[in-house]
Amino acid sequence: MIRPTLAVLALLAAMAAAQAQDDTEPFIWSDPDTGCAYLVAPGTGITPRLRPEGVPDCPDADVRLSESFERTLRESGEAFGRALQELGRDLEGAR
Repeated sequence: MIRPTLAVLALLAAMAAAQAQDDTEPFIWSDPDTGCAYLVAPGTGITPRLRPEGVPDCPDADVRLSESFERTLRESGEAFGRALQELGRDLEGAR
């Protein structure tokens, strides 16, 4: 009889802890070693904070895109355009 009561009490305590975590607002934490900023959502997780340019919010982060990344973006955009054109031709042929 005591075990079910303990289990219910443990479940209620866990639910109360989870509810308390939900009430806590996210905050920004900076790593003292790297200077990088992170968004911390208590009870949910942590993720790197990004600048508007999409790079990590770190003192040494470089905003410029590398040549290989620029090439990848360009080639991906061209492939996407070709796929859309092919889809358009397929849809026209289906009429």
